[in-house]
Amino acid sequence: MESIDTALDRVWPAQLRTDRLLLRPVTLEDGPLVSELLTNDRVRAHLGGPVTQERVAARQAAYPKTAGAWTVVHIADQQPIGLVIIGADHRCEGRAEVSYQLIPAAWGEGMGREAVAAAVSWWTNAVPDGGPLVAVTQKANTASRRMLEAIGMTVLDEFDEHGARQCLYTPTGDQDDNDLRWFRLLAEHRDAVERRRGAQARETGAGQDLPDDLTVLTPEELARLCPARHGAYGRICARTAAHTPDLHLGRAQDGAWIAWLTTADA
Repeated sequence: MESIDTALDRVWPAQLRTDRLLLRPVTLEDGPLVSELLTNDRVRAHLGGPVTQERVAARQAAYPKTAGAWTVVHIADQQPIGLVIIGADHRCEGRAEVSYQLIPAAWGEGMGREAVAAAVSWWTNAVPDGGPLVAVTQKANTASRRMLEAIGMTVLDEFDEHGARQCLYTPTGDQDDNDLRWFRLLAEHRDAVERRRGAQARETGAGQDLPDDLTVLTPEELARLCPARHGAYGRICARTAAHTPDLHLGRAQDGAWIAWLTTADA
C-alpha cells in the first residue's frame, strides 16, 4: 500500500464544492485566516491553546505547499471561514487523519459538518485503497464529536494525548470495517513489539536506575527526563535528556515498561 503522502500527491490539487461551500487548496493569501485560526482562544480551546507567532509563520508557509490542505470558502460572500486538512496520521503509519478548524462566526450553521463530510467523501472516492481514515477530537469537545457522528463516523478508541482524553473516530461501512480490523491487528503487533523492547531496555543499566514508581521522582529529577514526552498515545519517556539512540522508555497504561522508537527531531 502506498504512503498517505504519495497518495495525496497523486490526486492533488483537488477542489470540492457543496451547496454552500468551496474547498480549494490553501494559498499564501490565506495567511490571515491561518493566523486567526491558530491564535484564537475559542478555536484553540480543545487544541492545546493558541500557538506562537513562529509556528503561525511556519504554517502559513507550509499549508500552500501541502497536498490535502483546503481553505473552506463560504460561496455566498466568498469569505474564507476555515481549514480542512487530510494528511498522514503521525500516530500510526499508513493511516490518514482529517482535521478541521472554522472561525467562530461560522459555527452553529452546519458548515463544519458540510466541509468535513465533503473531504471524507473525496478521500474515499479518490483514494479507495488509501487505508483507514480517522479524526481525533478531545472527549470534552462535544460540538466536534456531534459533528463527526452526524457525518457517520463512530468512536474506535480513546486515549490520552496532550494532557487530555481524546476520541478517535473513523467512518463506518464495509470497507471501513476492514480498515478497523487492519488497524487493530497493526496496533496489537506494535504493542507487542514495544512491550518486548521495554522489557529489554529495562534490563540495561540505565533502565535499572529508574524507580519502578515514577511518581516518586522529585521535580528536579523530573526536569532531567527526556524532553521527548510524546510517544504513541501521549506516553512519557522516563530516560534522561539527550539519551541515545532514540529508543524511548516509559510506562504503558497498565504499568508495563514499554519502549518506542522516534527520530531525533520527532
